[in-house]
Amino acid sequence: MADTRPVFLDYSQEQIDKAYDQSFWAPQMAELEAQDGTNSAAVRNSMPPRTQRYGANEADLIDIFMPAGAKNAPVMVFIHGGAWTRNTRQDASYPAPTFVGRGAAWLAPDFGSLKTLRLPDMVENCRIALEWTVRNAASFGGDPERVFLSAHSSGAHLAACVLITDWTKRGLPKDAIKGAMLMSGMYDLYPVLISSRRAFLHITPEEEAEFSPMRHLSQVSCPIAVLSADQDSPEFKRQSQVFADALAGMGRLATREVVFDANHFQEPERLAEPGSVVSKTAFSLMGI
Repeated sequence: MADTRPVFLDYSQEQIDKAYDQSFWAPQMAELEAQDGTNSAAVRNSMPPRTQRYGANEADLIDIFMPAGAKNAPVMVFIHGGAWTRNTRQDASYPAPTFVGRGAAWLAPDFGSLKTLRLPDMVENCRIALEWTVRNAASFGGDPERVFLSAHSSGAHLAACVLITDWTKRGLPKDAIKGAMLMSGMYDLYPVLISSRRAFLHITPEEEAEFSPMRHLSQVSCPIAVLSADQDSPEFKRQSQVFADALAGMGRLATREVVFDANHFQEPERLAEPGSVVSKTAFSLMGI
């Protein structure tokens, strides 16, 4: 008989495991992620990106999609999801036409995975990618004063860690990132580590605290739009709402949106549609 005793809030162990297993809520997960790769390949073929190295390692690459002849264009950097273990920058090209068509740059970095790196290294790579973007925006026609961040799922966790960075220690303005749109992320790692994800997310208690953005909200210096999907798992809905409520209480919530008729993986795909709630939220944040 299954043990139904609560291990977190009202969740039994079986329930918390399911709440962090997206394949349970979206059985077509593999097909949807594969479609992102196919759509991204088509975009890369029709409008090849400029690929730059942003860090010290050969794998530290970032794709840049720009409007032709752009100068001082607003910049959106996207951190892809995939449970910290799947996908690459090449799977995150499909939204580029939406933003380039609006006169903005779309950037997507690689930052490694838990297959080869530890979580703190992945966070640092994302921070370096954003720092590089701010410092080098003018070199590719972007506006260093209008750099924004968006992300999905585990990428939204990494992006939230980027948003609690003390940029002044890196020689950048405190508000180096002007706004962010986070979709269905994890903002406190405590319940994540109780779930089945503990099988591949290996961090110390100190790292759990350091990389739980909910515990460092005083470091947030820009407006954040928080999104989730109506068919998301219970924990991704709860984490998004708790995070949004905390941001609202400190005047940092740009908007809280629920994406309807979408599961966890269909939510970011709406970025391929300029008229979607997701795209319009990004445009509003960027002022475009």
